[in-house]
Amino acid sequence: MAKILQKYIKFTTKELQQYAANPESCVRCIKTDLHLAMGPYGMGNFKHALHELLIRTKVGIYDSNVNGIVLGIKNIKVLGQTAALRADDPTLHLLINADFYVFRPVAGAVLHGVVRHISKHQISVIIYRVFNTTIRFTNKKQNRNDIVMDQEIKFRIKDFNIGSAMPYIEGELLLEESESHNNVIKFEENEEVNTAPEANVELDALVELIKVETNIEAEESPKKKKASKRKQAADPDVAVGKLKKIKTIKSEPIEV
Repeated sequence: MAKILQKYIKFTTKELQQYAANPESCVRCIKTDLHLAMGPYGMGNFKHALHELLIRTKVGIYDSNVNGIVLGIKNIKVLGQTAALRADDPTLHLLINADFYVFRPVAGAVLHGVVRHISKHQISVIIYRVFNTTIRFTNKKQNRNDIVMDQEIKFRIKDFNIGSAMPYIEGELLLEESESHNNVIKFEENEEVNTAPEANVELDALVELIKVETNIEAEESPKKKKASKRKQAADPDVAVGKLKKIKTIKSEPIEV
C-alpha cells in the first residue's frame, strides 16, 4: 500500500487542505514534531534527501504517533542548527516539525467513493484514489441493479482496521435521500388510486351483509318466543302428573 501511494498517488497541497477542511472526510491535519535518522549520503542535497526520506518511510504507512495513515507531509522545518551523532554510528539524528495530513477513519462516518468492482454479493469502492472499501449487498436487489462501474456512491463506515499492512475498511451502502423520497411519494399516489375502487366495493358488500343478518334475526326471534311459551305451558301439566303419581303411591295399603 505504501509503494502504491508513493508511486501513483500524489496529493497536491490544495487537495489535502480541502480534505482536512471537511469534518466528514476522516482526514486530519496534525502539526507535530518528529524524530528522523538520516544517513550521511544526504549531505550533498540535504533538502531533497530529507523529502525523499519522509516519503519513503512515512507516506502511505500507519504511524502510531499520529494514529492514522499519512497521506502527505507539508511545511517541513528542521529544528535546531546541528544534528546529533553517536561515536560508532554515522547516522544523523534530526528533529523536524511538519504538517501531517492523516487518514483516520471513524465508525459511522459517511464518505464518497468510486465503484471499481461489482460481484454477486459485494462491490469494491476506492476512496482517496488508493484505499479499498468493501460493501456487501443487503436483501434489496434494487441497490445492486442501480450500481454501475466508475459510479460515485455514498456509504457509511461499519468496521475498519488500518494498523495492518493492507488496510481493511467495510462500509454500508446509502441511498440518496431524493431518490428514496420520490419513491415514497409515487408509492403513496399509486396506493390511493388503486385501492379507492376496492374500498368502495368492500364497503357496499359489508352493508348488504349487515342487512341480510338483521332480516334473519328478525325472522328467528318470533319462533324462539313461541317455543318458549309452549315450554312454559307444558311445565304445569308435568308438575300435576308428578303429584298424582306421588299420591297414588302413598294411598296403597301396606300388607303385614
